[in-house]
Amino acid sequence: MNQQHASESGALAPAQADARSILAHALERVLPEAALRRYVGLDEVSDTLTVAGRAYDLKRFARILVVGGGKAAWRTASELVRILGGRITAGALNVYREQAHEPISDRIELFAADHPIPNEEGARGARRMIELLQEADARTLVIALISGGGSSLMALPVEGVSLEDYRRVSELLLTVPATIDEINAVRKHIDPLKGGRMRKVAAGAGAFISLVLSDVPVTKTGIVDDPSVIASGPTVGDESTFETAKKALTDHGIWDETPSAIREYIEANLGKEENETLPKSSPLLTAEKSQYVIIANNDQAMQAAGERAGQLGYSVHLVGCCTGSTADKIKAEVGQEIENIWRVITPHLTQSDRVTFASFSTDGVDGHSKLAGALADGDTLRLAAEQGLDARDYLARYDSATFFQRIGLGIETGPTGTNVADLTLVLVDNPANPSRKAAFIFGGEATVKVNLPEGQEPGQGGRNTHLTLLAAEKLAERGQGGGLDRQAVGRGLAEAGIAAGQIETSEVGCLGYASDVGPISLTPLAVVGVRSHADVEKAVRF
Repeated sequence: MNQQHASESGALAPAQADARSILAHALERVLPEAALRRYVGLDEVSDTLTVAGRAYDLKRFARILVVGGGKAAWRTASELVRILGGRITAGALNVYREQAHEPISDRIELFAADHPIPNEEGARGARRMIELLQEADARTLVIALISGGGSSLMALPVEGVSLEDYRRVSELLLTVPATIDEINAVRKHIDPLKGGRMRKVAAGAGAFISLVLSDVPVTKTGIVDDPSVIASGPTVGDESTFETAKKALTDHGIWDETPSAIREYIEANLGKEENETLPKSSPLLTAEKSQYVIIANNDQAMQAAGERAGQLGYSVHLVGCCTGSTADKIKAEVGQEIENIWRVITPHLTQSDRVTFASFSTDGVDGHSKLAGALADGDTLRLAAEQGLDARDYLARYDSATFFQRIGLGIETGPTGTNVADLTLVLVDNPANPSRKAAFIFGGEATVKVNLPEGQEPGQGGRNTHLTLLAAEKLAERGQGGGLDRQAVGRGLAEAGIAAGQIETSEVGCLGYASDVGPISLTPLAVVGVRSHADVEKAVRF
């Protein structure tokens, strides 16, 4: 029996309801208020602030400054104000758009910055942060609130580079698409706050605390929660150089399109130290002078998703969570990542299993859309076709969010006030065996490479809705409870390294094999003529 969809009955199918419940529970775990309380506390009697086990005697400090920015800045700062109250002396925060219209303290200025393309209000807020930090002395405690989106929200071009130039290079890097570490390597070298330079501006401070929500589960170089990449690392040391920035632009073929002021600034500083980012060996970064604490990250969201899935009766597979390995973290282009996900789940599936797929951005904003993500199963494309919707057309126009909105399978939260990257969820159940339930939970963040005719703008969508629509195609090929077809098996065996001439997938050939070795109860989907033990290993691995 096919699962009932919201678009047919107004009620979610059970697995879809489970997926929404799992993602909601994960989101709750990484909201800034709860995250901050897990690491930060105040003993009002002794006037001692404790941060991740380290005590600060607030009687030592005449001033407490709060600075920073990111999609979680408003909610994190609100909770910090509830903890510290009037002890905060002054502050400047770059928050996401309309959040600036909701004051949190008469001592903290809020600036309505934007993401992913920076705006003038964000630059104004960054300049205000510099003014405050330059005044920091030995009796000043600085608390920096850093979260995903901070690279854009705290953007401030160096002298000689306009904000329009900054926007243009950001757009180029996002469209290619460059990885987050490549994008940030460029930003760090055209911005006076990034790459540890916020910490450098506050060189005179008596103590400097960074409270961070990480939206960078893994970088291209394989580092988990890399502090130098989160919001372009404004408070930590950095190893990238002007050469790194130029290489990112040239490798993606956009150096000549980069605004001339940026090219000239990078060229003028190649091999020079004075305008470089803060080195990791800087004395400003010793444990006595700086503390850096990640209060929420992608692994925490994955673990919370696993907890809820377990409560709902699923056996849980956390793929790449807290392992120290980055191999299974989602980080490539969506077309590659959907294949990676399928390689993980396929060995666990039987022909009669039903599969539900969901992908979700914890910040509540998937690309250029109102959705955070979407859901799909084996019936999704059939239901879309009944409404006259062609999935391939929506994929080609990068309009995946519109597709899911029209069939009622979008996940819409609005901006959540946090950002720890994405969660992707695959739920497996079986109508013939109610106890057979499995949840595969992936973390990370894919990219989408936009390839459209010149002058054509992409539609509404982002990496999560695009990934889910690709999954819907996979599930339609499989059929809900239908297993893999012969063509899919043949492709998989070929990808595993078996020569095409050794693979037989025709119905006649497979029936003939069944008769020759029979009688056997099943007709195989493929027959492999093995020539070595290596061929056997390849087939078994597939």
